[in-house]
Amino acid sequence: MTAYERTGWRDEAISGRHRQWGFNCPAVDLDFLVVEYNLGLPVALIEYKHKQAIMPSAQHPTYRALRDLADNYSGGPLPFMLVFYDPEVWSFRVYPLNDVSRSFYSQVPDYTDGCIHLTERRYVKSLYHMRKLKVDERVLSACMDVIGEAA
Repeated sequence: MTAYERTGWRDEAISGRHRQWGFNCPAVDLDFLVVEYNLGLPVALIEYKHKQAIMPSAQHPTYRALRDLADNYSGGPLPFMLVFYDPEVWSFRVYPLNDVSRSFYSQVPDYTDGCIHLTERRYVKSLYHMRKLKVDERVLSACMDVIGEAA
């Protein structure tokens, strides 16, 4: 069965109803899944989690399904990452979950043990780089440039 609602963050009515559809109708229960896009085309699939969230298994069927979605996108494989954020200083711990994202972040010097620790400034730059865009200095000036617990 699908896990019971614990946080109240999603619509409990559809969550409860979906559980009635049975074990063989699994659904993805995510914290904050986003499709980063540019000009209407996806550039990355990212699951954001608070710094205190438990690290899920990348081999869980949920993440295998999302990785398959990212890897088999018709426009070419999309980077798929799990990103923990620290809202106190807005820093990020990025876990690339497919080959495209590992290749993208492997060029960053701090890439170790399957993850990379980024300040908000560096993380935002990476999101723009995925879009093949340059970040406006006004955007960067509003970004924090410190590493916190999430990183």
